[in-house]
Amino acid sequence: MRRITVASLAGLLVLFTIGVSAAQKRGQAERITNGPVVKKTTDTVAEIAWSTDAPGSSIVKYGTSPNALNETAEAPWGGTKEPNGDYNHTVWVKNLKPGTTYYFVVATTQGAGTDTSTQSRAMEFHTLAK
Repeated sequence: MRRITVASLAGLLVLFTIGVSAAQKRGQAERITNGPVVKKTTDTVAEIAWSTDAPGSSIVKYGTSPNALNETAEAPWGGTKEPNGDYNHTVWVKNLKPGTTYYFVVATTQGAGTDTSTQSRAMEFHTLAK
């Protein structure tokens, strides 16, 4: 009977340790580890990429005024995992006006295991003239 008690206590200790580790991970906010960068622009499309330390949503809020980022472009939840552990996010912003300056922020929300979100500072890009 003593062995069962010791084994039970050892099992509880393992579960407690796993629970504490998961709680600590949830307490760490997701963060952008690289970017965002505007990888490519055409007259009507822009490719925007960034990396985070956890998988999550890939959202670009954009507009023609830095104070009115009223448009949204998104990519599927997750991101591509790199060997270094970061997750790459890429969003294609489409149907843009040629020869126009756009302002944007990127956001990744619902980071797996963190239940947190992160957002970049405002940046800009220019579409090519037709």
